[in-house]
Amino acid sequence: MKKIAWIIVAVLCLGACAEKSPDPVAQAIVAEMTKGIDQPCDIKVENLRKVDSTDFATEFKRRIEIYGIRLDQNTVRFEKYIKEGKKNNASKMFKELTHDTKVFNELVAMKEMMGDDTLKTAYYDYSFTYGGKIGNQKVTPKSAFATVTPDGRVLTYSADIKDLHKATGIVIPGYQELLDSLKEDSGE
Repeated sequence: MKKIAWIIVAVLCLGACAEKSPDPVAQAIVAEMTKGIDQPCDIKVENLRKVDSTDFATEFKRRIEIYGIRLDQNTVRFEKYIKEGKKNNASKMFKELTHDTKVFNELVAMKEMMGDDTLKTAYYDYSFTYGGKIGNQKVTPKSAFATVTPDGRVLTYSADIKDLHKATGIVIPGYQELLDSLKEDSGE
């Protein structure tokens, strides 16, 4: 009987300890939100809820579509500038077309190289509320959203869900490096 009582006590203790450990996703969100703030911060994330997930295939599709649309729009502009004899504008648009074509083609190649790994989860969307203090300033509770990779890296966070996926392309392996290399090549 004593053994059963000790087992029950041990299980209850483990359960109590597990409840008190902070959520690693909430910790990652707070760390990202307070990064670069020089004052003491006491921000708490509450009501953290996973609302969606996105696989790599969907993120590739999103990025490829964005560059496809840009290519279509910039081609029309380029042809218009040529027709109107606006050489400077046409030259700038040609550079943009060249850049966007490289990104588009590299994204297609990256997607093919990933193969079946494109079916893996790239990130999760979370909704949450946060509040607390930054220095002596009180932060009133606010709702927000975040995208977080399965390994706990926060990609983006925003008060408006419409802005949440603007920078999630960085989750694609090699995408940020591609953009950086094209910036270096153009001297930006």
